[in-house]
Amino acid sequence: MGKKKVSILGTENESALKEKKAVQKEQKKLRDGKVTDNKSQETVTVTEVKVKRIKAAKTRSKKYIEFKKLVPVEIGHSISEGINLIRKISLAKFGGSVEMHITLADRNWSKDIELPHKLPGKAKKIVEVSDEVIEAIAQGKFDFDILVATPAQMGKLVKYAKVLGPKGLMPNPKNGTVTENVDLAIKRLSSDTTMKLKTDKDGPAVHLVVGKMAMTDDQLSQNISAVMAVLPAGRIKKVILKSTMSPAVKLNP
Repeated sequence: MGKKKVSILGTENESALKEKKAVQKEQKKLRDGKVTDNKSQETVTVTEVKVKRIKAAKTRSKKYIEFKKLVPVEIGHSISEGINLIRKISLAKFGGSVEMHITLADRNWSKDIELPHKLPGKAKKIVEVSDEVIEAIAQGKFDFDILVATPAQMGKLVKYAKVLGPKGLMPNPKNGTVTENVDLAIKRLSSDTTMKLKTDKDGPAVHLVVGKMAMTDDQLSQNISAVMAVLPAGRIKKVILKSTMSPAVKLNP
C-alpha cells in the first residue's frame, strides 16, 4: 500500500491556505467597491481612499499657502490686476507660461482664435501627405508635428490610422488638416498665434496657454482679451488666470 497524505490542523499548509483565503476576501471587497480602514475599522469606498491619497500628495509649501491667501478665489479681478497679481505670486524660478482655465455653462463648445501676439516656443513641423511621408510612417518614422492631407489622399492613410490616431497625427477635417487647399492650411497651422479653443470631452472646461511670463503686460493683456472676446456671451461661469507655478487668480468675465 502506498502512503496516504494526511493533513494536520495547525500545519504550515493550512496556515498558507487561510492566508490565501483572506487575500481573496479582501480582493472581493475591492471588486465590490469597499475596503476596510484598519485604523478606524470603518468601511470606506475605494474612491474615498483614492481621494485621501490625492489630498495627501498635494501638500503645498508655506509660501504657496501665504500667496494663496492674497488672492481669495471668490474675488474677481480685471485683466490688468490679474496679470499684476500672478507676477507677484509666481513661485517659478524660471519664466513659465501664463494659463487660462475657463468653465462654461455648456459642453461641446469650440472656437478658432487668432491671438494678437505669438507664443515663444519651438516651431511646428507641418508636412503634406506624399509617398515619401507614407513610406516613413510605415517604417515608424514620424519626423513631423502635423500632417495635412486632401480628401483624396486620406485613402492612403487608412491602414495607418491605428498608428497615427493615438499620436494625434491623423488628419481630420475638424481641425483643418483635411482640406483641398493644403497650402493655405499649412500657412494657417504654421502660425504661432492660431489656436483652437475647445471644451474637454468630460466637461465644459477650456484650458489654454495665452503667453509667457517673459511677455510684456500689454502683450499678455491683449492675448487674454482676445480669448475673452470669443467666449459665448452669458455662458461663462468662471475664468481663472495663473502662471506655471502660482495660485489661481479669478478674472471678471
